[in-house]
Amino acid sequence: MTTRFELHLVGMDVPEGLIDADRLVEIVRSLQDMATRLGRLETTSAQTGRPSRELDRVATLRIGLERGSTTIIAERHGDPDALSFGLPDEESVDRRFGELIASIGADRRPDWVTDSVARAAEGLVTALMKTAPRVEFTTMGVQRAVIETGSIHRETWGALASESGDERVSFTGRLFHVNLNTHRLEVQDDVGHTVALPEVSDDAEVGKLLGCHVTVTGAPLKDRNGKLAQIAGASVELAPDIGLRWREMPAAPIEEILRAGSGPTPGGIPELTEDEIEAFLDAIS
Repeated sequence: MTTRFELHLVGMDVPEGLIDADRLVEIVRSLQDMATRLGRLETTSAQTGRPSRELDRVATLRIGLERGSTTIIAERHGDPDALSFGLPDEESVDRRFGELIASIGADRRPDWVTDSVARAAEGLVTALMKTAPRVEFTTMGVQRAVIETGSIHRETWGALASESGDERVSFTGRLFHVNLNTHRLEVQDDVGHTVALPEVSDDAEVGKLLGCHVTVTGAPLKDRNGKLAQIAGASVELAPDIGLRWREMPAAPIEEILRAGSGPTPGGIPELTEDEIEAFLDAIS
């Protein structure tokens, strides 16, 4: 099933339903560029270095204009003879495509976005800023974002900064996305921070840990705010189970626990006999 995306351009200096041809071409070209680069993340075309039938299937867009409205319609050019449900890579491209445009409205670069995809997003940012002060973005009839083009920035989509020297970083989280075609994985920690792992060489073995907590070590790549976004050259291993370590601790006898605690030592009062202790307790009771 193909997802329908709509960009309603609001506040232009031309009547509703009209748009300058060069502005339309720039937006359409940017949308197709985004879809193509997202498609490369989900297929093997990035490894082969040339377009493939897979890439055409998941990334070729059809573009239209809503009648009487300045609304650009974009949807994947699916096979008319295909089944009514989408394949995983098609669904992933559609999901990423929608998330990317919504992120443009939030002026926030998602952690999974590569520099290549970011350059395409920057192209769409530039095109929208030139065209309309406001863009309403809708997916399958549901509004996803309102993009105020005066409040978004091209710089948000700049290249990630690599740390100088041999700095290494470790990150622990749940391995929740594995793509064996593109060798890309994603890890998310317990507070929702997602880090992308581009080009993991042993991903076939690492992929067996899908859904498990892992520890990732590699070179950090950070966004313009200094936030960890990707880890390059990553090694991935199963994280220690902290809960299991606690469960495996042997139970201690109550006497040992009492001896280790603060307070009076069990076993009587020093330098007093049992009879003297009894007499003292009787006297104060």
